[in-house]
Amino acid sequence: MKFTYTLNNIGWADAYLQIGESEIYIFPSYLSEPLVDLVRAVELLLSECTPQDEVKNIVYFDWNSEPAIHNWKIEMKSKEKIQINITVYDDGIKTIPGELVFCEECNLNEFISEVVQFMEVLLRDHGILGYRKQWYAQDFPISSYLQLKYYILNQSSFPLQIRNSNNEWIEKIETSLKDEIDIIKKFIV
Repeated sequence: MKFTYTLNNIGWADAYLQIGESEIYIFPSYLSEPLVDLVRAVELLLSECTPQDEVKNIVYFDWNSEPAIHNWKIEMKSKEKIQINITVYDDGIKTIPGELVFCEECNLNEFISEVVQFMEVLLRDHGILGYRKQWYAQDFPISSYLQLKYYILNQSSFPLQIRNSNNEWIEKIETSLKDEIDIIKKFIV
């Protein structure tokens, strides 16, 4: 398996996914948020990254490749396996039937590792602010990177501390900024 994701121009990315003998190249633009949508979709599959009542077995999202739209469907097949289907709508019109151009199963943790590895490459190549300027849209999904990296390293949730005041409905959720910076320093800097 191989996944790459690079920013090649202002507001344009090059993405490549290869699983088994199948491969696909996609060139999404800033009209969608491809990296954010991908990593947040993956987080929704994991109880370690998502509240238990919000975990999904199937997630969908679109990458706008102007004029095409690539619709992703990631489905949990077992605790370890996912199936990735990508349907392309050539003219960006989803009311007209699209063409299924990618359909493969893979190991969930291997896929997450590949995605996280290229998030690290993006941070090394661009930095946090440089990513935003190069992408010409939303910020780098640093919180998703930290959650997924921690999950891959520990197979558990990033440590959170929830403090309740006297009112049980008011919660303050905290993480350790030191722990977060330590991950960035250890794996990116």
